[in-house]
Amino acid sequence: MTSLSKSKYHEETSHGLDMVNKFEVVEGGYFERRIISIEDNNEARNFQLSLGETRLESGHHLGALIGRGKASSEYVYLGLTIKGGEYTRYNGIPTGIGNLRIYPEGAEILYQSMGEAEWFTYAISREKLQEALDEYDRGKIKLIPHQIMTFPLKTENYEQLKTLFLDIKQMAYKPGETALSEEVSRMLSIALLNGFINAIFASEGQADPIKPNSLTLLHGQLIMATEQLMLSGQENNLKLSDLAKATGYTLRALEFIFKNSVGMSPKNWFVNMRMNGALRDLMEAKPNTTVSDVATRWGFQHLARFSAQYRDMFGELPSKTLSRVRERNK
Repeated sequence: MTSLSKSKYHEETSHGLDMVNKFEVVEGGYFERRIISIEDNNEARNFQLSLGETRLESGHHLGALIGRGKASSEYVYLGLTIKGGEYTRYNGIPTGIGNLRIYPEGAEILYQSMGEAEWFTYAISREKLQEALDEYDRGKIKLIPHQIMTFPLKTENYEQLKTLFLDIKQMAYKPGETALSEEVSRMLSIALLNGFINAIFASEGQADPIKPNSLTLLHGQLIMATEQLMLSGQENNLKLSDLAKATGYTLRALEFIFKNSVGMSPKNWFVNMRMNGALRDLMEAKPNTTVSDVATRWGFQHLARFSAQYRDMFGELPSKTLSRVRERNK
């Protein structure tokens, strides 16, 4: 198993269109943001604290946001949303308030929030987490492979975990310094693990496993699968009728699933996905990249219409984005 980086603190703030840049989720994982409307997405922050063999991460954004990615295949994640849980979803599943979730290794990530939200996760190997659970009460809780486990926390334990996270974040933040001592790192990692274990057992250790055949989970998986189908189509623009045929659903059924799972029609969802793909390509443009090339690559055949939609979503013309990126890269 690959060891996480030594004890290091890193915090990054992104503004405006720069928020679409990808970032790492532990070693071997990644996460990318999609902007829904530039007015709603003016800032996002990410915090990472490596603690030897474990890692604490958090994200905080000020407006509506979609996120897509994949977790590391070597670590499970204990996650808690501390702001915005009432309108945040993970793979189509409502996050809720005060729900501690354990996500399996290599989990696909489809994150969606309709407003300001903040979350944090603690990455640890399955073996070490199971060992800690058994040490507290052997045999009481067994981690379920390939499944998300949810523990509805008592209010006091939820608040204790939230306070612990905020205290550790404050303690770790030292301007001009990037590393913590081994002793401090070990202390923080143990405090986090004990906090999670105590909260789990205080909830009477009753997990609510989200089964692979759960309807909400299946719908979330369907949306992720249709994204892959869309991206595999010629110029990233598979027709919705062909998409429905490929999935075995009717167009009406797809409309219902998307509306209930992500609050958008399939058409609007995929326009947003493709538009953000075009934005990311422009932000990472090579010297010979043109707006026309990018528009065509993402299935927008009418350049003027693409430019108008792009401006409506991102607040500037694609030519302006490209010009600004080239000026910045000089």
